[in-house]
Amino acid sequence: MNDENSKLEKLNVDLRRIKHSFLSYVKNLKAPIQVYTHLDADGISSGAILGKMLYRENIPFQITVLRQLERREIEKISDKLKDYNNYLIFSDFGSGQYQELQSELIQNSNSKDFLILDHHIPQNVSSKEDLNLIEEIHELTKEWHINPYFFGIDGSLEISGAGLSYFFAKCVNPENIDLSPIALIGAVGDIQNQGLNKSFLGVNKLILEDAMNSGNIEVVNDLNFSTLKPLNEAIAYSKEINLPGLSKDVNRTLIFLKTKGILMENSEGKVKTLNELDQDEKQKISSAIIEYASIKLDLEPKKIIKKLVVNRYLLKNELIGSEIHDIKEFSNLLNACGRTHNASLGIAIAMGDRKDIYQQSKDVLNLYRKSLVESLSWIETNDKIQHKESIQYFFGEDVIPESIIGTITSILIFEHGKGVDISKPIFGLAKRNDENVYKVSARAHEKIVKEGVNLSIVIRKASNLSNIDSLGGGHPPAAGTKIPIDKVDEFLENCNKITRNQLQKD
Repeated sequence: MNDENSKLEKLNVDLRRIKHSFLSYVKNLKAPIQVYTHLDADGISSGAILGKMLYRENIPFQITVLRQLERREIEKISDKLKDYNNYLIFSDFGSGQYQELQSELIQNSNSKDFLILDHHIPQNVSSKEDLNLIEEIHELTKEWHINPYFFGIDGSLEISGAGLSYFFAKCVNPENIDLSPIALIGAVGDIQNQGLNKSFLGVNKLILEDAMNSGNIEVVNDLNFSTLKPLNEAIAYSKEINLPGLSKDVNRTLIFLKTKGILMENSEGKVKTLNELDQDEKQKISSAIIEYASIKLDLEPKKIIKKLVVNRYLLKNELIGSEIHDIKEFSNLLNACGRTHNASLGIAIAMGDRKDIYQQSKDVLNLYRKSLVESLSWIETNDKIQHKESIQYFFGEDVIPESIIGTITSILIFEHGKGVDISKPIFGLAKRNDENVYKVSARAHEKIVKEGVNLSIVIRKASNLSNIDSLGGGHPPAAGTKIPIDKVDEFLENCNKITRNQLQKD
C-alpha cells in the first residue's frame, strides 16, 4: 500500500465511525440537515457534494453559504440550533474555529450532532510539524471533526474541503464516486494542482483516479492558456507565461501568430480560441513560443515547456468549449458566483442544473471578470501598493469590496502586478459594510513560503499582539481575518515584524 492509500485508509476509519453516528441520527430526523459552507469555489463545491449526497439519500437539507465562520455567526448558529435541533455540517471551515464550535454547540447547546469537514490547519496549531498538538486535538474532537492533518495529509496541497466532503459522501454511499470531479473543481479553486504540468498531489491523485475510473474526466496535455478567450488575448494576458514584446499586447500577439502561418480566424471571422484549434495548430503555436522564448528571451526550451504544456482536466459529459467543460473554468465560474452574492447559482450548477441557472451564471461571470479588471486597473493607475520592510499592502477603499479582496490579492501576487514585490507577502484590506472592521486577505508567493513564510501564523500572532479577538487563519500561502479599523496600523506593523522574523531578516 503506497503512502497516499495508507493515509486515506486512516482517514476512512474516522469517516466510517462518523457515518454510523450520522445515519443513526438520520433515522430519527426531526429537522433538515443544515450545511454551512464557504463562498469560494472550494466551499461551493463542498456544499454541492454534500447536497447531492443528502438528496440521493432522500434526507432533507438546507445549505447556507457564509463569507467566513466568525464568532458572531457561530453564536447565531447556536441560537438557531436551540430552536430547530438540526444536525450541522461545516465544510471548508470549522477547524480554525473548532474551540468556539465546541463551546457554543456542545457546552452551551448540549449537542454533539455536528460534523466539521475542513482542510485548514486546526486552531492554535502553529504548523503542520506540531504533531503532538495535532494528535491531541484529534483525540479530543474525533467524534465530530475530520481534518487531513490528523492523518499526515497536507491540507494546503493534498486535499481541499471539497475532497473531504467527497470522501464522506463516498463513505456514505460508494455510488457517489461520480461526485469526484466536483472535488477536483474545489481543489483547483484552492490552487492545489501544484505538481509537474499542473498535476495533482497526494490524496487528490486518488480522487482523480476515481474521476477517471468512473468515466467522468479525461486528462489531456494542452497549452497553458485560457480555452475560452480569443487566442491572441489568451496569450497576451496569460497569468503564468510572460513573453515581453507580446504580453499585454493583443495586436502584436495576433500578428506574431499569423506570421507563423497559423490560421487565426474561424468560420465566423472571429479569432479562434484554444478549443477551436486542432493538434497541428497547437503544435505550431507551441513551437513558435518556444522559439520566441529561446531566441528573444534566452530561455532554455525545457524551462518554457514546463510552463507552456499542462494537464487539462476535461469533464466528458459537458459541452465542449463551455465554461464547465474544463474544471479550471468551472472553478472560476463557481468562484464568481460566490464572490458576487450568487452562491446559490453555483451550488445548483455544481449539483447538476444545466438550464436557466447556468445561463444566469455566465452573465454573473462576465460581470465578475469586469469588476476584477476595473479593480486591478485602479490599483495600478493610482499606485495603491504600499510597502513596509517585509510586507506590502493596499486598501480597497470605496472601489474593491470585501467579496473580491482575496481574489484581487491573489492575482497581484501570483501574476506579478505592477508595484508588487513577490519577495514580500501582500495584504489586501477592504472595509466591511455592516461592521467597523477591515476584512484582511493575505497572500504569499511560493518562493517565500519555501523560505519560511507562513501567513496563517502571521495572521494569528499579529492579531494576538494587537489584542484583536478574531478567528483568523488559513494556510501558509493564503490566510485571512478581520480587524477593527482603529487597529490597522498596529496590526500591519506586527505582521511586518513577524514576517521579518520568519524570513530571518534581523
